[in-house]
Order: sequence, then C-alpha cells, then structure tokens
Amino acid sequence: MDTFSTPGIYSLADLFHCSKSDEKSGNLFDDRLFIGERVNYNAKLFQHPHRMDGVVLLICRKGWLNGSVNLMPHRIEEGMLAVFHREHLLQFWSQSDDFEASAIVLSSQFIQEMHIDLKQAIPIFMHLKDNPAIHITEEEHSVLNMFYETIRCVLRSSDDIHRPAIIQRLLEAMFYKILAIHQNKVPEVSFRRGRREEFFERFMELLTQYHKQERSMGFYAERLHITPKYLSSVIKEVSGKSAAEWIDQYVILEAKALLRYSGLSIQEIAYELNFSTQSFFGKYFKHHTGISPSAYKHK
Repeated sequence: MDTFSTPGIYSLADLFHCSKSDEKSGNLFDDRLFIGERVNYNAKLFQHPHRMDGVVLLICRKGWLNGSVNLMPHRIEEGMLAVFHREHLLQFWSQSDDFEASAIVLSSQFIQEMHIDLKQAIPIFMHLKDNPAIHITEEEHSVLNMFYETIRCVLRSSDDIHRPAIIQRLLEAMFYKILAIHQNKVPEVSFRRGRREEFFERFMELLTQYHKQERSMGFYAERLHITPKYLSSVIKEVSGKSAAEWIDQYVILEAKALLRYSGLSIQEIAYELNFSTQSFFGKYFKHHTGISPSAYKHK
C-alpha cells in the first residue's frame, strides 16, 4: 500500500522529498523547515486527507486552490493567507492553471524551539481551526512578503554562521505579525494567558497524538495530573466545548476520513480506532453522526 494511502500525521521529511537546496525550483529545505516559491500541491500526496506535524503558512499570489480542511470544503485564492496546523486534516483536489503561492512549513520541533509565547494565542488558535484562510490587505501582504523574501535570502547565505538564529528570529517576528492580522480581522478575539490556557494547549496536543487510541477522559486527565472533572470544566471554560466533546469530534473526524478515503473495511477501521468490536464502533459512529459507518462509506 502506498505510504500516503491512508490519513495520518506526516513530517516534513515524509512529505517533501527534495534536496536541501533546489535552486531551480526555488525551494529550500532541511529536516525542520521548508520554504517554497510558487509551490504547486502534490496531487498524489494530497488525494487523501493528511495532517502535518507542524505549521504551514501559505500566501496565495495568483489563482486558486480547492480542497478541504477537516473534511469541510475550502478555497484559497489570490490575496489570501492560510495557516494550517497539526489539528487540521488537509486535502487538496484542484487548482487553477495560474495558481502560485509562497509557503513556509515549520516542523513541530522548530516551533517548540521558537521564542514565542503561543499560549497567549489560544483564542486565535480556536479561530484558525474553522477559519484557516483569510483575505489580507495589500499592506499586510507586502509586510508578510518582506518577511518571506528576507528569510529566503538568509537561507541562501550558507556561509553565515549566525544563519539559524537569524532565521528563527525572523520567523518569530512573522508569527507575531500573523497573530496581529488575525486579531484585527476578529476584533472580539483577545489574547489571554494563564494556567487554564496551558491545560487546554496541552490537552489538544495529547488529543492530536492519542485520539486514535484513547477516548477516556481519565487518560487525558491523568497525563495532565488533574481530575477528569476539573479537566472538563477547564476545557469548557477556555474553548466553549467540553473535553468529551473535543474527544468525540476528533474520533469522528478520523473515522470519517478512514471510511471515505482509506479503503479499509469497517472492521479494520474499528480496530484502527481502538474499538473493542465493529458493533460498538457502529453504535458510537451513528450516535454522533445519525448514520451508520456503512451508509457514510458508500454515500
């Protein structure tokens, strides 16, 4: 079976098979960072939904790209900024002949090494989950493009011993600019930080990693060293949804992707998602969607 024939979480090394410096295509790459100039999506790679182990910044310069995010249709077109992260299940299926976009892809490892307090961006994170692509002004586009071109220029300076630090600081500044753009687009969203937001961030990290194996509130609460009751109240307060609702949402999204795109049998999918029996999986899926796994698979 093809490596990418079923939904999964893939690293940069999995997704981009290119040399560390490809002058012809304008792409620059290492194990933690990918810069793409006039990128085109890989039709074979994204024919099935996938998650990226990191963050994707995409600036559309011309044309359009059609696809889905978390199985919901999305269209990225000229003048739009898209930010995809690990909680997004991505699939692209068509693009215009003149589609051009600049991309920066950062691995989770790179993100963790950046000196940026992402905890204060929890409301923006929530907004991005359902609104990954937004229209930006010419001025905003100009500023982001300045960051992009500067980062590419520094990346090509292979003899600069301070290159890693310079790139990291430039990307940190670019991230803050993107956060500011989103905050301006959604003025009611305010930055918050605190213990509850830290619990939410860690919970989402654990959920992304373990939702295919664990559906128990107790599992996540134990990992966070808090009680299930407190976990539920904290997640509800920060996000508006309970921890149980988040767990069910992730499991159902994964189940839908596997049913629609993997080619696995329903019994194999039940096993993949750690259900004790196919019958139990069927009841769980129908309870949350209103239809059976078989009906969803063939509709």
